[in-house]
Amino acid sequence: MKKRRSENADDTKQIEDHTKRIEDDTKQIEDDTKQIEDHTKQIEDHTKQNKRRQ
Repeated sequence: MKKRRSENADDTKQIEDHTKRIEDDTKQIEDDTKQIEDHTKQIEDHTKQNKRRQ
């Protein structure tokens, strides 16, 4: 069965919306990963400082 143009346009819009949502989620994951990496570095630095004190 052939789709009407309006159905195709709706599908295209839905795909664009989902793609935008995926891009936003990916950006959030990148930001979260950066934050985790920063915290890990802080923990490593603190661990080094604590070892020096012992």
